[in-house]
Amino acid sequence: MLMYQNEIEIIKSRIENKHQGDEKQLEIIFSPNKRLLVEAPAGYGKTHTMVSRIAYLISIGKLPVPKKLLALTFSVNAAYKIKKDVSKNIPELLQDLGKQINIKEKIYVSNYHGFCRSILKKYGHRLHPALSNLDTLQSVDDSRSDSIMRIFNNISIDEANVLSEFNAGVKNIKGKYLKENIDKYNSIVISKLLIKNAIPYNAIITLTIKLFKEQFGILEFYRNYYTSILVDEFQDTNLLSYWLLNFLITDKTNILLLGDSLQRIYGFIGAVPNLLSHAQNTFNLQLISLEKNYRFASNENMLQLDKIIRQNAITPFDNPNNLKSKVEFNIYDNQEEEALQVVIKSQKILQNDSFAKVAILAKQRGPNIEHIIKTFNHNKIPFFYGLFTDEDAEYIIFNRKCLYEFIELLKSNSKITKKIGKKHIDKIREIYINNDSVLVKALLELLEIFWVRLFVDYSFLSNEDKINLIKDTFEHNGIKQYMEFLNTSIIISTVHAAKGLEWDYVILPDMEKDSFPNWYGLCGKCKNGNDCNFVMTKDIEKSFFEELSVFYVAVTRAKKQVFFTASHKQLTNRGIFEKNYSCFMKLPGIEYIQTV
Repeated sequence: MLMYQNEIEIIKSRIENKHQGDEKQLEIIFSPNKRLLVEAPAGYGKTHTMVSRIAYLISIGKLPVPKKLLALTFSVNAAYKIKKDVSKNIPELLQDLGKQINIKEKIYVSNYHGFCRSILKKYGHRLHPALSNLDTLQSVDDSRSDSIMRIFNNISIDEANVLSEFNAGVKNIKGKYLKENIDKYNSIVISKLLIKNAIPYNAIITLTIKLFKEQFGILEFYRNYYTSILVDEFQDTNLLSYWLLNFLITDKTNILLLGDSLQRIYGFIGAVPNLLSHAQNTFNLQLISLEKNYRFASNENMLQLDKIIRQNAITPFDNPNNLKSKVEFNIYDNQEEEALQVVIKSQKILQNDSFAKVAILAKQRGPNIEHIIKTFNHNKIPFFYGLFTDEDAEYIIFNRKCLYEFIELLKSNSKITKKIGKKHIDKIREIYINNDSVLVKALLELLEIFWVRLFVDYSFLSNEDKINLIKDTFEHNGIKQYMEFLNTSIIISTVHAAKGLEWDYVILPDMEKDSFPNWYGLCGKCKNGNDCNFVMTKDIEKSFFEELSVFYVAVTRAKKQVFFTASHKQLTNRGIFEKNYSCFMKLPGIEYIQTV
C-alpha cells in the first residue's frame, strides 16, 4: 500500500512539474470534487488540464478502468483530437503506476451523434430493423417540407411539416415545442423514413432518447457503464444533446464539463444560451475558471486585449482593473484604400515571417471583402476563398452530396482505404464538372485535404471510427475545419467558418458600424445613433453579448498578432455612407497604434 502511495506521489509530482505552478489548472486536476465545470478560454491550457485530470483520477482509483469514461464533444473531428492527445500523454504520466494502461483502445471519445450511432447499431433493431444497418442509411435533410415530399411519396404534408418544424425547433431552441412533438417526430421517422432506408440527422439522437425512455434496461446499462462523463466545448451543446446528457447523468456520475460561454457563436444551429450556468445549477457543479493565457504569454498587448474583451462580457464598457492594450488599427478614407492596405499588410507580414499563415476574417460577405478579393486577384496574389458558413445553401449542398456518395460507396466496400477516398473525390469532381465557381473550387480542395489528413492524423482509428468521422464531417457541414491544413499562406474566411481554427496572424477589416457588429446583430437595435458610443440597455444585452462573442472568437484565431482596419466611407446596397468605427474598438482599455 505504501509503495502504491509512493507511485501516486511520483505521478502527482510529474503533473505538478508539467503545469509549472498554474494554481487553477492544478486545482482542477487534484480537486476532490467529482463534479466540475471548467471555464476554459482559448489558449488557457484546457487540453493539458483535461488530460492530467483523467490521469490523476486513474492513478488514485477514482477511474480504475479507462473504458468507464465517456468523453463527448461538439464535433467528431474535435473528439478524435482529444483521443489522440489522451492516448499519447496519459501513458507518459502514468508510467510508474505499475500496470499497463491501454488508453487508445479503452477510452471512448466521440461526439453526441457518434455516441448515439453506437447505441442504435446495438439496440436500434428494437425500434426498427433498418437501424441495424445504420451506416448505409441515407441522411435526410428534413429542414424543408417541400423537399421531403419530393423525395418521399409516402409522406403527407402534415407529416413533412412535423419533420421540418422539429428541425427548426432544434435550431431555434424551442424546448417546449420539441418536448411536445418528439414522439410524433420519432413515429414519422420510424414509419415513413426508415422503411425507405433513410434517417434525418436529428433522429440519431431522438431515437436514442426514445430507446432510453422505453427500454430502461438499456439506459441503466449505460448509466452504470459510464461512471464518469467529460464534455468538451460544452457551450456548443444543443437541446437534444443536453437532454441526452440528462438521461445519462445520475447522482453518482463523475462530471467534468469544459467550455467557454464567450465562444458560443453557434446560436443559429441551436447551441443553448447560458448553458454553463444552467448545467452548474442542474448538476451541482463546482465552477473553476482557468486564468492564465499561454497563447499570448509573450505578447503583453494581445494578452491584455484578451482580458479586455472577457472583462466586457462581465461589465460592458467598464474597465475596473485598468487593463490596457495597444492594437494596430488603421482607418482609411474608403473601402478601396482599405482593401489595398489589407493586401499590402498581408504581404509585409509574409516578408517578415515567410512561413506564416495569415487569415483575413470577415463578419459576413459584403462589398468590402469583395474589394479585398479583387485587389488580391488584380495583383495575382494567391489566397484561399473560405467565405462560407453553415447557413450557405451551396456549402450545405456540397456537404450533402459528399455524404450521399460516401454512403453509396460504403454499400459496395465498407473498408476505408486511400482507394475509396480517391473514388469519392473523383465522383464529387464528376458531379461538379460544369461548375467552376470559386466556392466549388475551394470546397473540392478542402475535400482532397480531408482525405489526406484522414490517413495522416487518424490512422490510429478503427475502421468503424473512420466511418463515423467521415459521415459526421459531412453531416455536420464540417469540411471547413480542414482550412487549418491548407498550404496557402493567405486565407479569406468568415469568422463562423474559422471557429476552432488558428493562424499565426489575423486581419480584421470592416471594423465599422453595421459591419462588425453588424446591423442585424446589434447596430439596428442600438439607440445611440451613429456616434457608436455604446450604452448598455436591458433590451440589447443579449445581442451585445452574442456579437462580442463573435468578436472574441475572431481575435483569438490569432496565435501571434491581430490587426484591425476600417473605412470612413462604406459602400452598401443602398449607396455610399459615412460610418463611424465599431464600438468594439472603443472598449475601455484599447489604445490605437496607426501605422499608415
